[in-house]
Amino acid sequence: MEITRIASDGILDVAVVGRLDGYWADHLDRALTDVVREGHHHVRLDCSALSFLSSAGIAVLVKFHKELARVSGAFYVVNPSKAVSMSLRITRLTELLVEPVRQDVTDPLRARPARRIEQDGTGFDLYELAGAAPLTCRAVGNTNPLSAGAFLDEHCFSLESTTPTFVVGVGAFGESFADCRMRFGELLSVAGATAYQPADGANVPDYLLASGALASDIRMLYCLACEGQFSHLIRFETLEPGSTIGFSRLVSNCLDAIGTRSMGIVVVAEAAGLVGGALRRSPAQPSEDDFFAHPHIRTRLAFTAEPAFARSVALAAGVVTRTAAGDPERCNGQLRPMGTDCAGHVHAAAFRFRPIRKGPIDFRETVTGLFEADQLLGVLHLLHDDRGAAGAGESELVRGACWIGPIAGG
Repeated sequence: MEITRIASDGILDVAVVGRLDGYWADHLDRALTDVVREGHHHVRLDCSALSFLSSAGIAVLVKFHKELARVSGAFYVVNPSKAVSMSLRITRLTELLVEPVRQDVTDPLRARPARRIEQDGTGFDLYELAGAAPLTCRAVGNTNPLSAGAFLDEHCFSLESTTPTFVVGVGAFGESFADCRMRFGELLSVAGATAYQPADGANVPDYLLASGALASDIRMLYCLACEGQFSHLIRFETLEPGSTIGFSRLVSNCLDAIGTRSMGIVVVAEAAGLVGGALRRSPAQPSEDDFFAHPHIRTRLAFTAEPAFARSVALAAGVVTRTAAGDPERCNGQLRPMGTDCAGHVHAAAFRFRPIRKGPIDFRETVTGLFEADQLLGVLHLLHDDRGAAGAGESELVRGACWIGPIAGG
């Protein structure tokens, strides 16, 4: 099979020549997956030179039609050959897959004006949201017992009946401290969707969804909790094919864009790779020495020696501040260096790749839509490893959305 591509007016035309049978279906699937990863959400498949279309090939067409429709894109067959037309007619998929007559319909949400900024090879579209008041951020719990693994039942608390915009910290799912003691790990909760990485050796992440207030079975040892509405949505995308933007540069640009020194941020983005760490052993297990002492730290913390979760979708949330705006004790000592001029505490959940709708998008709908069966890959505390060639660097993103807002008192 031969595949050629031509892009024009925001639409990518893909022409296929040959047979689309069981053997070539995987080939087309991989080619279309690359197309979507590159950010093309409006695709037309020219089937005028296809001599055969099997059910395996039809399954690929239906898959991408559904995937792009979910993000307000489009995938259609154009110029179907006689063989293609017959296969689609027999399966009653002509109406679904063959491009209808185009109509110029303006989506009022997508027509909202945005301020455009292009800087350092990345384009940023800035949208103002309803949130006028700053976010409120609370440091809950105490990190002091961490170094000795001395967390006790008295340090454990529940987020029951609260509705935070987001939470990042160390927690677990369970009915009590005793139930969670061996499993406390990295956790983030955004818009009622909570993901965490149990530190019990199983290396299998878990998640809970809540339509309202959080449930009592989310137990925390310490966390940062932010409440309120975001003031801005920023859509970003690198301008050169194959290029990325580092997470520290992204958050620095976001701080500049809204003119604040401290902010809460939630990011949903296509990730080239994530750099961070996660607990291998629960800090609620008693330790005879410093939890971070060498060489035992190797059995207690896992670090990404190189970027992990390549070509995934990341949900990241946390608090970021200019370094000059706060000392290490801000937020109860929970902030860490992030690049040359920022400090922050950000956790990220990685999911299997799926395209992200372009333009203004709904916060809760976008976040909760990531949480489907077998999609969550892992949870990390994002780190900036600035050791040069010996280090892993930092998380690199391609395109996505940032919901941000200044923090009261920041």
